[in-house]
Order: sequence, then C-alpha cells, then structure tokens
Amino acid sequence: MTSTARKPGIIILGNSGAGKSFLGNVILNREAFEHEYQMQATTVKTEYQECILNQKTYAVYNIPGLIELDQERIDINIQEIDKAFQQHPYAVVMYVFGTTNGKIRNEDIVAFHAINSAYPLSEKSLIIIVNSLSPNRKADYESQTTSLLTQHFKMNLPYICYVNEISHENEKQPLRQQLIQTITTAMPKTHEKQHEIELVAAQLQKLIKQVAEFQNIIEKQQNQIDEQQKVIEDYKRQKEATENERQRKEYEETKRQQREEAENQRQRKEYEERKRQQREEAQNQRQRKEYEERQRKKEEKVEQVGRGKGKV
Repeated sequence: MTSTARKPGIIILGNSGAGKSFLGNVILNREAFEHEYQMQATTVKTEYQECILNQKTYAVYNIPGLIELDQERIDINIQEIDKAFQQHPYAVVMYVFGTTNGKIRNEDIVAFHAINSAYPLSEKSLIIIVNSLSPNRKADYESQTTSLLTQHFKMNLPYICYVNEISHENEKQPLRQQLIQTITTAMPKTHEKQHEIELVAAQLQKLIKQVAEFQNIIEKQQNQIDEQQKVIEDYKRQKEATENERQRKEYEETKRQQREEAENQRQRKEYEERKRQQREEAQNQRQRKEYEERQRKKEEKVEQVGRGKGKV
C-alpha cells in the first residue's frame, strides 16, 4: 500500500465548468486549484492537496471533467479519473452537478452514470453537490431535485448539498463549514474498478437526449403529482374553510343565545323590579288609606265630643 492510499481521499468529480476546482479551494481554505472560467477545461491533469479536517488528514483531488467534444480528450480524462482512484481508492466521492437556471445539466447525469458503472459508488460515501444555485429558488426546489436524482440513479442520496452562487468572499466560510460537516459525516469506502469507464464521443448526443427524455418523463410525473397535491390541498382548504364557517356560525349562535339570555334576564329583573315597586306602591297606598281612615275617625270622634259638650 502506498503512502497516499493510507489517507482517505476526497475525490471531486464532475464535468468542466461545474465548479469542482472552486469547491476544492473552499475545502482547502486556500487557492490551490485554478478555477477561472475558460472556454476549455481549466483542469487537465489530476492533482491533489492534503488538508486536515476535524483532526483527520484528507487528500483533496481536483480531476478533469469527463465529457469533452473529442474522444481523445475523453480518453485522457478517463485515465486521470482512474489515477485518482488508484492513488486513493479509500475515499469519499463528491460529485458536482452544474446547473442552468436551476436545471441540472443532462451531460452531468451522463457522466455520473459512466463513472458509477465503472466504480460503483456507495450511498454512505457519496456526496452530491448541486452547484451555483440562485438563493431565490422555489421553496420546493430541493425536494423535487432530490426526487429527480434519486429516480435517475435508483439509489438513496443521504448527502446532498445545495450550494448557492457565491457573490461575496464572506460567503465561503459558511459553505466550507457545510462541506466539512458533510465530508466528515460520510463514510469513506474502498472503490474497486469493475470495468473501464465507457464513454464514446459519438454517442454523447444520443445519451444526453435519452437523459433529457427521461427527465421530461420524471418532470411530467412530478407535475402530475403536483397537480394531485394541489387538488388535495384545495380540498383541505375548502374543508377547513367550511369547518371554520361552521364554527363561526356556532360561535355567533352561541353569542346570540348569550345576548338573548342576558336580555331576558334584564327584562325579567326589570319586570320583577316593576312588580316590587307596584307592590310597594300598593302597600303604601293601603297604609296611607288606613292612616287617612284612622285620622278621619279621630276627627269624627273629636267632632262628636265637641257637639256633646255644646249641648250641655
């Protein structure tokens, strides 16, 4: 076993322009790999730099993209990919998907299938990077893209990083922390070559077309699922609105009954108060009449006594 094979590798794969060199530099926390945009691939030979992540030494590989326009360049790139797996077979593989307006490039899926067929990748040691995304993407973009990739590759993908376009230097450190956490959580495995990486330039357009057709099928299925979900959500909202309306009516009816009961109690108290006052008034009148009757009788008696004395 060579000295390089004793350390786990971080083998960064993906096509030209996907952002492999940039992400490698972010992980290393220094500008080790050239990553300026060019018409031709920036990385043409396999290179690696060592770094320590969470007290463990890794070899970070920057590898040429697989797909090129001519077969000679593709064959050279295949040799460079083989070199990385030979030097550090025990590795975490980070596959970088480029995007165009948020849509994963078909050629990146073709290249992934070619590499995965030759070096079967493990769910536990594979990290998927969906790179250069708009921060203003749709809320369900990540769930839909995860579903799309899972269907394409027919494997679970527990480690997927959705990476925004980096416009400021201070955005690199949070990204680095995200990548380091994912890398150190993933479990390196020894990658054994099953057969040569097979990719023929003449067949590329056909393969890319097949991927595009498959993506269209998945997107149509996803649209159907979205429509069904929309119908379900509309039904739930309608049911919720109906329930809310029922509860509102019940509440209003309860309040009406409470107001009615309060009004009845008020009227009952007013009636009882009037009856009390009437009884009190009748009692007062009776007492007044009794008093007046007593006074009248006294006056008559006094008058009778006075008439009797006058006769004497």
